Amino acid sequence: MRGFRGTVAALAFGLSVVGATHAADAPAGPPPEPWRDVDPENLVLIDNKYGQVVVELAPWAAPEHVKRFKALVRAHFYDGLSFYRVIDGFVAQFGIGEGTAATAARPITPEVKAAWPSLKAEFELPVDAKLPYAALGSPNLFVTEPGHIDGFPVGRDPQTHTQWMANCYGTIGFARDEDPNTASTEVYVVIGQAPHREDRNISMIGRVIAGMQYLQKLERGDPAVESGVIQDAARADKITRAVVAADLPAAQRPHFQVLRTESPSFAQQKQERRVLTNPWFHHHPPEVVDLCLMPVPVRLVTAH
Repeated sequence: MRGFRGTVAALAFGLSVVGATHAADAPAGPPPEPWRDVDPENLVLIDNKYGQVVVELAPWAAPEHVKRFKALVRAHFYDGLSFYRVIDGFVAQFGIGEGTAATAARPITPEVKAAWPSLKAEFELPVDAKLPYAALGSPNLFVTEPGHIDGFPVGRDPQTHTQWMANCYGTIGFARDEDPNTASTEVYVVIGQAPHREDRNISMIGRVIAGMQYLQKLERGDPAVESGVIQDAARADKITRAVVAADLPAAQRPHFQVLRTESPSFAQQKQERRVLTNPWFHHHPPEVVDLCLMPVPVRLVTAH
């Protein structure tokens, strides 16, 4: 993002994806764990030659940007475009550049400006008591009150009563220029563990819940040359298809579930992550867990 094009940080380290569960094998009565179904209307599938990247969107975090991203996907805007700015340990970016983010190969045009005008920034929103917020229970360098909402890493500020999605490994947001209100079509995914110092400076729209390994295979650019834009466009890996899962026939939609982060089960996982009792440790680390290093389990449910 020359001018602030794709800055980010890191999400639930290790994106914990549990093996597939067969619907026919599920026991009668309450499920063994409080899993929630991912709404297919908020599930976007992004295919490249390596595999399928699965993104869950969070309308509560940036409603207008989520609406824009789904409209772009439904307009097939990203189909055939490239991950043209990929920086190892940082971000993978795609779209058509806007403002100073434009390149010679991807100029901003009046047609694109007219079709996809810039959005007003949604860096943070008022705390919504109806959302299932669960405090992390551990201090964080960048966030006063770290926690989760529906599996998304979030921060809260008790003084301003605002909340936002944190920049963590696997989170996805809209890139912009220096003006906060310049996001249009440019999107990036965080592929590294950089600090989330860009929190409340980017409109975050969701997180990858499966397929991060297919982003890690992408061709890289040189961060010292044009801010990581891949200079030989032919080397950049293309998006073959992006689709909202709700637009697919029901039989073709993947069914994902996310462990409820307000559940006792996840609270126990946070405690085990914070306090390491394994005798392998001869020098015990501090009893803290970073927001961006707390995996949230995800599983794929299959029917047969």
